[in-house]
Amino acid sequence: MNKANIFMAAGWTGLVSLLAVIALSLTGASDALATFTSSVTVACCWMMLFTRNADEYTRGLWTSAASLAFAALLLLVFGLPALEGAYDGMTAGERRQDFEPIMAVGLAIVAFYIGLFWKRLRGGV
Repeated sequence: MNKANIFMAAGWTGLVSLLAVIALSLTGASDALATFTSSVTVACCWMMLFTRNADEYTRGLWTSAASLAFAALLLLVFGLPALEGAYDGMTAGERRQDFEPIMAVGLAIVAFYIGLFWKRLRGGV
């Protein structure tokens, strides 16, 4: 198996495990299973990181996915607390944090896979 095939297989495996993580979190399944599928998702991201320069196509896929994940992370880290504060101020609601900070990391991983497969579906480099 060459590096490009490993990159593509890790992309599909990571997507399936990410969908499993989302499904398990919505159904309230066991923590051990959710931890395992989360670990598979992270391992697939690492595999794609180490094989991203296999050829121009995989480099393009990685670049678009990483760019979208970074943009999403910036928007979530800076924009979400501002929106939450503005909403709490307008409604005079309680002053607590409604969104956990770790949620930004999870949404950045989701944005990464959206960027990866959007670029793959568009077919461009």
